[in-house]
Amino acid sequence: MLKSSLVLMACVGICQVSCSPSSPARPGSSPSTGGSGGRAGSTGGSGGAGAAGVGGIDASAAADTTPQISTDALAAVDAPGDVQARVDGGLSSKDFACSWVLGITTTGEWYRAGFEKVVDDARWQITPIEMGHLEKWADPQNPIWQSAIQSPCAQNSKTPDRIVFNATKYEWTTVAEFLPAYLAFVNNVKTKYPSVKRIDLMTYGRAPDNKQCDGANRPTYSWIKPVQDDAAAMVQTMFPGFVFNCPKWEHKSCSDFELCPHVTPAANAALAKTIGEYFLQN
Repeated sequence: MLKSSLVLMACVGICQVSCSPSSPARPGSSPSTGGSGGRAGSTGGSGGAGAAGVGGIDASAAADTTPQISTDALAAVDAPGDVQARVDGGLSSKDFACSWVLGITTTGEWYRAGFEKVVDDARWQITPIEMGHLEKWADPQNPIWQSAIQSPCAQNSKTPDRIVFNATKYEWTTVAEFLPAYLAFVNNVKTKYPSVKRIDLMTYGRAPDNKQCDGANRPTYSWIKPVQDDAAAMVQTMFPGFVFNCPKWEHKSCSDFELCPHVTPAANAALAKTIGEYFLQN
């Protein structure tokens, strides 16, 4: 308990020193590899599937500010079921009865593009939410937590033992914005779903080498800011054996993007296969 508290203090100290509001790394300046993409379908606040045009997708450009994260959500780092009790000793897909994917519209699009054919569909379910961005999942009172489940697991759908979270927030530019929200999300999961043994953090599919696709439609959403990756890495350090970071999946070409971060059906199918094969082993 003391160890995890000290780690939290260290991370907060890092943010205070090096994460003051600043410009993100310029697009293309920090090679990396990335998360998940998608295109047409979407889900509303209820989580139900629906068709959305260009004006109804999840990648709104509306500006917002750093959220006020509940102190209860942040204080749960040393809640009952201490970090060390969560160390799983190398659990893999066969050890989970129900893995629940949470994310945005694009998450649902690669999921429906063949992912369920790669993994054991009976052990997987998804809740893709239009505009289901990180700050909403960080709020324990947000109605997003009551969103409907699609393609529910055959067993333990309401008590999943793993959560895969596709975290998205386009506007944030510092670790100081991302880190508290990630921590709040993790602790919300621990409080609301004590059955969960593992959380996997991911992002949507990135441009090749995580370099902005300048010729794409809405190019600033074609890459992931390195500060988000940095914050996610800190969270994994703070919750050893409980939080894991997925590979930084990339799309093969900038031509895969349509209205960023949405991609073509073929790119979704390729991403679904890649992600599915990863989760067959993890």
